[in-house]
Amino acid sequence: MRHVFLIALFLGGSGILLAQNSTEKRKSLFFELAGSGGLGSFNYESTFLKKPKLEATWRLGLSFAPIDKNNGVGIVFPIMANALLGENAHKLELGLGQGITITTKGSFFFLTTAAIGYRYQSPSKNWFYRATYTPLISYIIDRQLQHWGGLSIGYTFKNSGK
Repeated sequence: MRHVFLIALFLGGSGILLAQNSTEKRKSLFFELAGSGGLGSFNYESTFLKKPKLEATWRLGLSFAPIDKNNGVGIVFPIMANALLGENAHKLELGLGQGITITTKGSFFFLTTAAIGYRYQSPSKNWFYRATYTPLISYIIDRQLQHWGGLSIGYTFKNSGK
């Protein structure tokens, strides 16, 4: 599963280089209820590739989640690379990433995160809405799939040019 994390890291890092050639740099902040960060997370998202029917983004989030008596509270960092497919306001969103959790008792673990969902953002508006299926794949002891989903509301800071 390290490969998934490395791919997400590569895609996110390469976005810095690719975004310089983009005509529109888009940066967003959003809150996701449930979803890839657990019970809820605050996220930063940035576009690194924009084509007529495809937009590629990376995101980094922050969440807190109670784990158990032995681990305390987990500080969760969902890191993902996403593809937004479609034209105009309606998009199919596909994503893959890694959730890194550090607990207040000093332990840490990883969960692979995925996303498939719907995103609505009018080209003339800064607000957007998402509804996603976000399965969490655990491989701490053995492989487990946790079915999960999320709802999001976010704001995009649009600035044209370089």
